[in-house]
Amino acid sequence: MKRFSTTMLFLALALPMAAQNAAPAAPASTSPGSRPVAAINGEVITADKLNALWATVSPARREQYEKNGGKSAFLDNYLRKRLLVQEALKSGFDKRADVQADIEAAKESVLFDRYVRDVVSPQIVTDAEVLKFYEENKKDYETPEQLRIRHIVILPNGAGPRPKSKEQAIELIKRVAMELNVATLHNANDEMGLRATSRAFEAAAKQYSEDGAAADGGDLGYVGKGQLDPTFETTAWSLPIGKISGVVETPFGYHLILVEDKRAAGVQPFDVAGPKIREGIIAARSAEIVEAVTKLTNELRNASKISVYPENIR
Repeated sequence: MKRFSTTMLFLALALPMAAQNAAPAAPASTSPGSRPVAAINGEVITADKLNALWATVSPARREQYEKNGGKSAFLDNYLRKRLLVQEALKSGFDKRADVQADIEAAKESVLFDRYVRDVVSPQIVTDAEVLKFYEENKKDYETPEQLRIRHIVILPNGAGPRPKSKEQAIELIKRVAMELNVATLHNANDEMGLRATSRAFEAAAKQYSEDGAAADGGDLGYVGKGQLDPTFETTAWSLPIGKISGVVETPFGYHLILVEDKRAAGVQPFDVAGPKIREGIIAARSAEIVEAVTKLTNELRNASKISVYPENIR
């Protein structure tokens, strides 16, 4: 079960951030973007902040995240990174001269790379070329039938953030199943009832589930066949939309599964495939882009006033 296997390894190394401390109540917010997705030592990470960070992830890395917990896994990794950054700031490490030099060099590097990517490269790899490639190779961007899945997993045999025996794990997952059955008993099989079931399941996943997707309400995103554990997958594909499964045992633990949506086979839209296509064409035509950058810097140099003092270079 590829999506779970990475998560389980991660849990074996360190507990998820959300499990280490009880989260304080989120402050009221007037807009979805300003709502907190996490708080770390008093520093609030808003949905807008998370989305801005997520937007900087390369298409290739984002694809890997999507297979292993999605944005929630990205947030967990960011929080770990932020802990060290906070520690560095607290100790004054950022004031060191060599660190300041590296920070300045990193700023220049980012500005240079982004300018080449966003201003220079599009003059060579145009939007029209990217679209043409997409249209001529649409079969490469076909997507299989997929399910939008949430799950709750309880880990047995002392694993996970709340170690417990196999018997205790079974008892807990059965109790969660009973609570969900009670909470969703009167939900109709219409859109409103499905949303209510999803909300109840999401809340239960945040409270009880023990993998990296728990913070996102157990959301595994859209998943095609062959990506998950066979037993888990068989159950998921047999479920009607909006119906919660019984307890499902896999090598990763005891699960409850909810299928929220089914997406028919189709073609990945251009706004999703386009950035990856552009990245590939840029890599293939890197010599042309280097030539364009060299030409531009020569032009800028000829139009600028530059003085070099070799006698002061040591």
